[in-house]
This record gives sequence, C-alpha cells and structure tokens, in this order.
Amino acid sequence: MRRTGMLGLICALVLAGLTGCTPATEGAVGVRLDADGRLVGVFDWCRGKAGTDGITLYLSMDDGMVTDKVIQIERDPGRSARTAEEVVLLDPATGWQTKLAPPALDDDQIYNLRAWNKDVGAVEDFPFRISELRGPTGSDMILTKRWEGQEHGGYVAAFHTPEDFARYADTVCDG
Repeated sequence: MRRTGMLGLICALVLAGLTGCTPATEGAVGVRLDADGRLVGVFDWCRGKAGTDGITLYLSMDDGMVTDKVIQIERDPGRSARTAEEVVLLDPATGWQTKLAPPALDDDQIYNLRAWNKDVGAVEDFPFRISELRGPTGSDMILTKRWEGQEHGGYVAAFHTPEDFARYADTVCDG
C-alpha cells in the first residue's frame, strides 16, 4: 500500500514536470542551522493539508531553477505526518529514510529545499546559501525568501523567530 502511494507521488511529480504544471503550494519552508551548525529544514503546512512525505535538497541557481539532487529523504511508512516540523537534513531523526546524501554541504553553493506531501502539494521554496545562515542570526532564526517583482524582480530574504515563521506560513497559505 505504501509503495503504491509513493509510486503515485513520483508519477504525479514526473507528470507535473513534463507538462509544465507545478504542485499546488500547500505550505511554507525555511532553513536554519542548529546549535551544531547542521542544516535544518523547517516546514509548516497549511491547515488541513498533509505533512511532509518527501524532502529534496537541490543544487540551484540564483533564479531558483534547480539542477542536481543533493539530498533526498522520505518519511518512513509507519511515521505519521506532522503539520509543522523541523528535519536535520544530513542526519534526520528516526522516522526518515535517507535515499541520497553527500558527506558534507558547501557553505557557498546555492541550494534549494523542496518538500512534497501525499496529496502532491508542495512548500513554497527558494534559493539560498548556507553561508547566509552563519553569523549574528543565532540557531533559532529561520531564513525564508519570497519572490518580489515581475520581470526584473528577485528573492527578498527575511529571518524569523519560530513564532514569526508560523505567522509567515499563514500568509503563504492565505496568499
């Protein structure tokens, strides 16, 4: 049963890629470093939407276009999805299966973190460098970016406390 669900998710993602369609935005994503300096994905799904089933970290370009997969993890079949959660990407907690992971990540490389749920909904993603997370922000501050502008716009970064991130996620869900 679980294998059929994951196969359906993969087929839907491939179809979306081939047709130019994108999954519906059903949540927000942010990134932060924990106290040990590890990259953490922070996810907050919209009310009534399923939690994270699959997470992929891609190599990215400044415009948000992605290239190669760097990290790929999936939720264990026996673990229930959560609406809001944080996942250490190179060392996920029990309940996650690592499918692809490098030994380390490069501070100056551009990455893009994406996540999907069982309904083929996705979080709103953005390009970032790990070096953006180092410095005065502290390990509890969560980086998000939003695209602003039309033709010549760009991503605008913001740092949020966990409480502010929950409010930010509400704007993504309501927008």
